[in-house]
Parts: sequence; C-alpha cells; structure tokens
Amino acid sequence: MNTKKSHAYPVIFTLSALLLTGSVYADHADSRFEGEAYDAWLTGKIETVFTLNRELNPFRINTDVDHGSVTLRGNVESDIDKALASELAMGVEGVTNVDNQLVVASEAGVIEQGRERISAAGNSLMRWVGVATTTASVKTRLLANAETEGLEISVTTRNDVVELKGEVRSDTERQLAEEIARNTGDVADVVNNLLVASN
Repeated sequence: MNTKKSHAYPVIFTLSALLLTGSVYADHADSRFEGEAYDAWLTGKIETVFTLNRELNPFRINTDVDHGSVTLRGNVESDIDKALASELAMGVEGVTNVDNQLVVASEAGVIEQGRERISAAGNSLMRWVGVATTTASVKTRLLANAETEGLEISVTTRNDVVELKGEVRSDTERQLAEEIARNTGDVADVVNNLLVASN
C-alpha cells in the first residue's frame, strides 16, 4: 500500500471541497454564515487559494478576517509575491478590502538588523552606566574615608576590574585603598598601581 498516496487523498479532498463550497455557495454565503463563522469561512477560502498557488508559501502568511476585511501578515520572498497575495485575497468573493502588512524577506532582514543594533546599543549603554557607577562608588568611598587621600587617587573601571593610580602617603594607605575598592559593589578585581610618595 502506498502510504503517501493514502495521506494525499484527504488533503486533496479537503482543498477540493473548500473550492467547491466557495464556488457553489458563493452567492448564498451571507445566508449560510454570519459574524465570526462568515469570517472563518472567508479565511478558509483565502488560505486555500494561497495553498494552491505555486508562487506563494502559505505557511509564511497569516490571514485574519474581520467582517470581510482581510489583514495579511508574515513575510514573502519579493514585492511581486506581496502584490500577488493581495490580488488573490481580493479576488475571493466576499472580501471587501485587503490590508497587506506582509514584509518582503530582505526588508525583514533589515528590520531584524535594526532591532539587533538597537539591542546592542542598549547593552552598550547599560555597560557604560555600570562602569560609571562602579567608578563613582569607589571614588566616593575613598573620599569618605579619612585615612585615604581620595583626591589624589585616580579610579578607572573596565569589565568590573578597577585600576587605582596616583600617590599615597604609605604602604598602609595603598593597601587600604585597594581593600576599599575591592569591597565596593560589583568589583571583580583590583589592579593597584598606586605609588607611595617618597618623603
């Protein structure tokens, strides 16, 4: 037994039935369906037309119908395919108008790239804010501590690693400044390049 053939029959029968239903009862559609049922009937007809068309991929097109007004969403390969989808939908009896929101594949790529760039920019901003916050926090704690010369110590942050530069009065102050920085917020490590001033 040919399983492919047996599975194909229901699909062919269903599509044929939909087409026959559309043609035989087109003149009486209003009397057979109302409201959401009528919209669902139109949706089925439109999707059948898309399925039988060799140029379109029906699985990439979403069809919504509201009181005979059709909205198409998804993406297609070209502007020609986009226009074809509109014409095919508009050609289905009962459709009053078509709002074609289909995106051409190349445009979809551009949109996605734009989203990625916006996301990357947002991430960069967040990283910058994080670095600035860490630097400010370390600097504030150094200034607040009476045993460290906060004004003489330069603080920079990169990838949560704080670097200290400048001159301090003693090895003890140098070590204290490092510990203050190390115990601040999200600091992962401290590079202590502080120099002890010669007397």
